[in-house]
Amino acid sequence: MAGFEGKTLEIDLSSHKISKGTLDKDILRKFIGGSGLGAKLMFDRVDPHVDPLSPKNPFFLLTGPLSGNSLPGGARFVACGKSPLTNVFGEANSGGDFASEFRMAGWDEIIFTGASDKPVYLLIQDDKVELKDASDLWGKGNFEVHRILKERHGGRKPKVVAIGQAGEKMVRFAAVCNGEKDFAARCGLGALMGSKKLKAIVAVGSGKIPLAEPEKFAERRKIAIQKAKENIITMVLGMSGTVAAVEVSMATGDIPGSNWRIVGNPAAGKIGGAVENSPAFLGGTESCHGCVVGCKRVMDIKEGAFKGFKGPGPEYEGVGALGSNLMMEDMGAVIKMNEMCNDYGLDVISCGGVIAWAMECFEKGILKAKDLDGIELKWGNADAAMKLITKMAKREGIGDLLAEGSKRAAAKVGLGSADFTVEVKGMEVPMHDPRTNHGLALSYATGARGACHTSDPLYSLGTGVYNFPEFGLTGAMAAQVKISKGWAPAVKGAQDYGAVYNAAILCYMVTGAINAEDLVDLMVTSSGFDYTFPELAECGERIWHMKRGINNLMGMTVKDDKLPQRLLISATEGGAAGSVPDMKVLMEEFYPARGLAADGRPTQETLARLGLNDLSAKLYK
Repeated sequence: MAGFEGKTLEIDLSSHKISKGTLDKDILRKFIGGSGLGAKLMFDRVDPHVDPLSPKNPFFLLTGPLSGNSLPGGARFVACGKSPLTNVFGEANSGGDFASEFRMAGWDEIIFTGASDKPVYLLIQDDKVELKDASDLWGKGNFEVHRILKERHGGRKPKVVAIGQAGEKMVRFAAVCNGEKDFAARCGLGALMGSKKLKAIVAVGSGKIPLAEPEKFAERRKIAIQKAKENIITMVLGMSGTVAAVEVSMATGDIPGSNWRIVGNPAAGKIGGAVENSPAFLGGTESCHGCVVGCKRVMDIKEGAFKGFKGPGPEYEGVGALGSNLMMEDMGAVIKMNEMCNDYGLDVISCGGVIAWAMECFEKGILKAKDLDGIELKWGNADAAMKLITKMAKREGIGDLLAEGSKRAAAKVGLGSADFTVEVKGMEVPMHDPRTNHGLALSYATGARGACHTSDPLYSLGTGVYNFPEFGLTGAMAAQVKISKGWAPAVKGAQDYGAVYNAAILCYMVTGAINAEDLVDLMVTSSGFDYTFPELAECGERIWHMKRGINNLMGMTVKDDKLPQRLLISATEGGAAGSVPDMKVLMEEFYPARGLAADGRPTQETLARLGLNDLSAKLYK
């Protein structure tokens, strides 16, 4: 068919056998691509009870019909697999430049099975696909591997996905690294690559990405570009990057401090957007492939202990997790810690969350310096945090415990330390406080991969600047952010919307610039399917329930739909003072609105309506 064809590579790393194929069109139409297709493939091919680090757990790398098409926000791919961190459905997507090159080489997805007996990397040069020895790369950081493989295979043209030492050591929050500044970081899927001794994937393509209707797509693309240039949010992102949200979050109570005991941390201003964008730190800006927004910051530190550093700067999440929540006030140190995570291949959110938990353990005397290899792990101590980052990435000393993530670490340490882990389903919470936005609380608690700010637009909806009325989402919801009653329909709509976006795949930075009409036209002219908006919305609902059902098969129940204790304690000051989401009210409204039974499984009626009869048979056998 014309357009998105679902051309697949299957790599058996145990036997080094490479197979090529094409996906069934009916599957593509119903699950779109990206993490939607990833969910369908996981259901079909993954034993729900498999150990995530077993050779029997496949690793999926997928694109969508909008991936790589020089579209604002359209430079993304997704990694999927059973998460080493959460033991349930895992997905993480990344921008950058890999997706476009991969699709220009003629492919849409890769399935890796088994595990190699020695380090390897996959080289894709159009239709020529081969596994190469990576023994000389094993033990090296992401940055060095990236540079070596680009030089080895043609210079600027090749695009590289790799893991750093954290992935090799199977740190449970290891990232999949897309070059030196873009990461599919959440859920620990870099550890899944490491368990297979898969060091990297290199793509070199000489073709064009197929489009069903090239001329019509080009017309809609021009409209999307113009809207992105004129939209207030994308304009702010271009001028200041995602760190522009730091100052806003200080006012609303959104950005945490001291392991979430402070809401709207007032000290965050010392490491916020105004500082990162100042002449003392900013060296330039960059964009993902084909995007006009330019939200990435390039650092050139001109003062302080880290003077002379040049490289990618932290996004909002990095500033929040490695800076504000650890009570850091040195922008240079936060930039350096962010770079360390990028090179080792660590998810900055989970990394910062684990360190915050350990700092509170040190403060309370649960972990002493002797337990921490002599490190005095005090709030704001950047040197101590940097030492822990290295130890975690290499699983050295105390780092071996912390590399398990805060939930597992607390279970081993005990002494009440589980009371202040801030995670959902085992994954550390991103840097947006649900006490400021009760719709976000519901999204966090019921998210397929755990608490997530990019699985749906609930965080953005709470700001009042986004409108997607076709999904029941309007800026008017911002007036209800500290009220728990009445959120269920909006959260359902947001989750369905998010499922479409993460299947297509589009970046949330452009949600304010692309409306329902734009989305439908882009999908039709790229994929070749004559989608309508109601059909796309149903696809989103189908994908959400497939992910939910997979998690149910993997052992998740209604008991897992919850927030950590720390986020259910009212703050006494800041933008979220006195606000606590009423989870009982939120959940009682959500389950019937979402089509779930009282035990947390999708109802048989819901599954039948969405054509998920195979899932129903397994859930209700």
